Amino acid sequence: RHWGLALGAMATVRVSLQECEAICRKALQKRRLNETAILAISENITAAERDGCRSHGLFRLPGYCLALERGKASHDALPEVKSLAPSCVVSDAKGGFSVPACLAGHSLLVEKAKASGVAVLLIQRAFHFAALWQDVEPLAAKHGLVAMAFLNSKAFVAHWPGGLHPLYGTNPMAFACPRRGVDGLSQEPFVFDQATSMMARGDMTLAARDGETIPPNAAIDKHGQLTTDPVAGLEGAQLPMAGHKGTSLAIMVELLAASFTGDAFAYEAAGEDSAMPTQHGEMIIAIDPERCTAGGRAAFLNRVEALLQMVEAEAQAAEAAGRSMRLPSQRRWAARRRAEDGFEIDEALLARCRALAE
Repeated sequence: RHWGLALGAMATVRVSLQECEAICRKALQKRRLNETAILAISENITAAERDGCRSHGLFRLPGYCLALERGKASHDALPEVKSLAPSCVVSDAKGGFSVPACLAGHSLLVEKAKASGVAVLLIQRAFHFAALWQDVEPLAAKHGLVAMAFLNSKAFVAHWPGGLHPLYGTNPMAFACPRRGVDGLSQEPFVFDQATSMMARGDMTLAARDGETIPPNAAIDKHGQLTTDPVAGLEGAQLPMAGHKGTSLAIMVELLAASFTGDAFAYEAAGEDSAMPTQHGEMIIAIDPERCTAGGRAAFLNRVEALLQMVEAEAQAAEAAGRSMRLPSQRRWAARRRAEDGFEIDEALLARCRALAE
């Protein structure tokens, strides 16, 4: 995950998924968050830890709690879902967190996608702090839809080339495509979730915490010089992936996520505290292969498997030759299977989260 070696070994302990969810529930209950949101966020954080996505697991719980303590996010807001057009759904979080708002909008999104072939879910006035893959994976695994999600954030990333100061968010985008399983749809669809920046903000923050270096070309310091020091990068500006191509993608996500929802562009939220969630818009697009493929879902899945199985065969050959090659999310699936007996977590972080729950 990180470019360099940690300067000091991090003490870890093993925690069960049940304890993880219980810690989240107790911590959020103490801050008077409504039960709908508590359930959604606790499951979301636990799923991130289960899948080895530590940048969006318990690492995020203090930020959720701080946002509630300071009154930044509403503790009692319940999302309102409405139909905006025959193929468009809006889920208004009303100043609450994004996870329950996204889940609330899924059912109508699925209904519209299966009725017309393509549908859009807009999530507005929501505080985002969660991994984006969880917004699209269920649409593929449970409903057989192809899904894409776009989310902007506060300004962390400079325009490249030429920019010296944060202008765009890390602006992640996620994609999920169904795969064929033994008895229907596979519970392990093709999924990726990636920032349009060289590194995700959470990964850079973890690198700073753990004393690790970051890749060159991932950030500049406050003087505009390239740096491999994550602390200097956090104080300066992150850089888009692939140079000017990443800049184009960052602008695309800004336009899709914020223009349709009326939420803040990254530069408009530049002064927000990055230790807490920030309020932004999100767009999810869902496509039903049954309606949008000449041969229906079966023909679509045949083509999907033709490509992905070819890649998997090459990956097996690479593994036999001592090279590492895998499809996106395969590391998460492996972590998910191992996590039945719990997962490893930084001892200091666990202690902090347990204290929040006391």
